Amino acid sequence: MVNSLNNESLSIYESWNIDMPSVSARSRLYNLKPIGMGTGGAESLTSYIARLAAAHSLTPAVLLGRTLASFMDKKYWLQGGARPGTRGSALGHSFGEHAKAINGIGVIAKDWVAALQTVTLRTDLSFLTMLPWTDVFTHRNLLRSSRTWCPSCYQDWRLNGQQIYEPLLWTFRDLDVCTRHHRRLISQCQHCHRKLPWLARCAQAGCCSKCDEWLGTSLDEVSNDAPILDHKLEWQIWIAKNLEELIIAARRLPSPPKGRTAQSISSCINQASDGVMNRFARLIGKRKNTVWGWQHGQAQIPIDDLLRICNRVGISLVDFLYADTFVLDDIDLIQTPAVSGVKAIGRSPRHLDPKATKDALLTILNQQTSLSMKEVATRIDLNKRLLYKHFPELCKAISTRHKQYRYKEQQRVRKVIADKINETRMSLHNIGVYPSRRRVVAAMKSKDVHHFMREKKTKIENLTLAA
Repeated sequence: MVNSLNNESLSIYESWNIDMPSVSARSRLYNLKPIGMGTGGAESLTSYIARLAAAHSLTPAVLLGRTLASFMDKKYWLQGGARPGTRGSALGHSFGEHAKAINGIGVIAKDWVAALQTVTLRTDLSFLTMLPWTDVFTHRNLLRSSRTWCPSCYQDWRLNGQQIYEPLLWTFRDLDVCTRHHRRLISQCQHCHRKLPWLARCAQAGCCSKCDEWLGTSLDEVSNDAPILDHKLEWQIWIAKNLEELIIAARRLPSPPKGRTAQSISSCINQASDGVMNRFARLIGKRKNTVWGWQHGQAQIPIDDLLRICNRVGISLVDFLYADTFVLDDIDLIQTPAVSGVKAIGRSPRHLDPKATKDALLTILNQQTSLSMKEVATRIDLNKRLLYKHFPELCKAISTRHKQYRYKEQQRVRKVIADKINETRMSLHNIGVYPSRRRVVAAMKSKDVHHFMREKKTKIENLTLAA
């Protein structure tokens, strides 16, 4: 009887599973989602790196030095591109001109993508670069060497509370215009007038990596931009459309077969010039030996040439790279006999609108920022010699103004540095430290001082470095 009562009073509990739970892998850094993935406005890898560093309250240089470099297993990254045996730092000045390669198609892009995917556990970061097109394009004329941006895009994103970033589209060398705002992309800071690398030691989206100023401006504030000629704007809109389609295709389609460009060029030659390669070379303004190399797969087509070929024969860039067959527009061929050794003609001259060109030159002459004639010719998309021929006085005035501007700017910079050197000298003197050349330079910690002091014309006695 007692045993029966004891059994009835016992409680039965559920069984416990003592097997270890399955836990998904944890990333070393935030699994930050890229902006615009799968669209023509996908961000560049350099932009992603800057945002990833900011999300961890780090600078890109610290992110590289403390995390990414160990996964790359290449010591030269900590040198910032400086030569072995010389002083350098991660993402230092010596690396700035090579930073564009992070968005490119080579080993540097592969290193960064592999390291970032390891620490974030993402698998799609190659689409923020040109790596999907490694077997299609060559490095030549692909990406810009320094940073470009649309100030109006920055301003709009900031006012609308959107993320500030740099689209991969802005890195292409052939794109000069923001087709959304119909204004030129900027390549120099509006405040310090310096060119900026794609990824700097203290890069921050939307801000100058040299002076930390905001780079955005509203469209109403634009007054110094030279007007964009109609044919230039039309060409830039076509380029932007095709490059956006290319970025989208990288995400949605497999990489084109290696021999696709050679096959497509052969198809263009057969349709546009009845299979006569000499005539096709004249049609697109290239040497026949160059076209022969493309046709037989012995050379890759630079993207700028490929864009012009596609525009000339009337097909899109994506169709050229992916379509097995395509039909070209009717083309008014230049009737030239297919003679071996004939020189390729140049591209057809651009139409010169005297009034619009003169207005553009006057605007540039009166704007606050001074430009060289080389920059002017590039901006309005006309040959410099042609401009000097038709507008000699305006061109000379622009050139003279630029020379005066450069001289004044050099003198201003020299005075600022000299004043800083003297201030540092006095500070050292006041604390009882002899202000030697080396101590002054070390105290200032500025690369501008190093360049200034290395100039042959700079004499220590002129700067009164000695007490």
